[in-house]
Amino acid sequence: MCMACGFTSTTYDPCIDISLDLEPNQVGSTKKAAATTNHSCNGESNPVSSSQNCGASTLVGCLERFTRAERLGSDQKFFCQQCQVRQETLKQMSIRKLPLVSCFHIKRFEHSSTRKMSRKVDSYLQFPFSLDMTPYLSSSILRSRFGNRIFPFDGDEPDAPNDLSSEFELFAVVTHSGKLDAGHYVTYLRLSNQWYKCDDAWITRVDENIVRAAQGYMMFYVQKMLYYKATDKQVPL
Repeated sequence: MCMACGFTSTTYDPCIDISLDLEPNQVGSTKKAAATTNHSCNGESNPVSSSQNCGASTLVGCLERFTRAERLGSDQKFFCQQCQVRQETLKQMSIRKLPLVSCFHIKRFEHSSTRKMSRKVDSYLQFPFSLDMTPYLSSSILRSRFGNRIFPFDGDEPDAPNDLSSEFELFAVVTHSGKLDAGHYVTYLRLSNQWYKCDDAWITRVDENIVRAAQGYMMFYVQKMLYYKATDKQVPL
C-alpha cells in the first residue's frame, strides 16, 4: 500500500507450506530450558502470554510476525501506479484461502552471507494442539483495517463456496535432531486421540507431553471438522 495515496497492489502466491521465522529474541533459547517449564507454559489457553512468561517462542507469535504490517523504508521504495513515482509503502502478508491441511515450516537452518556461516537453530517452539487461523486471514486483516465493508479480491468467483472452517487440530509434528551437516528426522503422528512416534522402522506410542516438548521443525494441522469426522470412525488395527 502506497503511504502517500493509499493505492494498494495485491500479489497472490500459491504455496504448499508457510515458512516461519523464530522470534529473534528467542534464538538462544534451547530445548533444555523449555523442558523445565511447568504445564501452564505448554498449555493452550493463552500461547502469547505463555511466550512472555516462559521466555519461549510460540507458533502463534511466529504467525503474528508473519502477518504483521511492515513499513518499507526510503531505500525500498516501490513504483506507485497512481502517483506515477516511487513511494514509501506498507507491506503485509496474509492468507487468502485456507486449505484442508495447513503445514508450517520453521526456519531452523540459518545461512548468513555477511558472516559467512551456517548453523542449526535449536530454539524451543511452543505449538498449540488447537489453532484458530482467523486472525491471519486476508478478510480478517482487511476488516480490522477498514471495518466491515466488502472488498472483493481480484479473480474471486462471485459464487465461490467459502465453507471451510478456520479451526484446526494438530495431527503431525516432524522434528529434527542434530546439527546442520548431520541429523535425524522423527515424526509424531496422531491417530484416534493417541500419539505415535515414527522413528525409521520403529513405531511406538508416546504421551502427549512428549510431543509438546519436541523440537518442532514442521507442524501439520487438519481442519477441525474434518479431524473429528475422521476420529469418529473405528479403524481396525
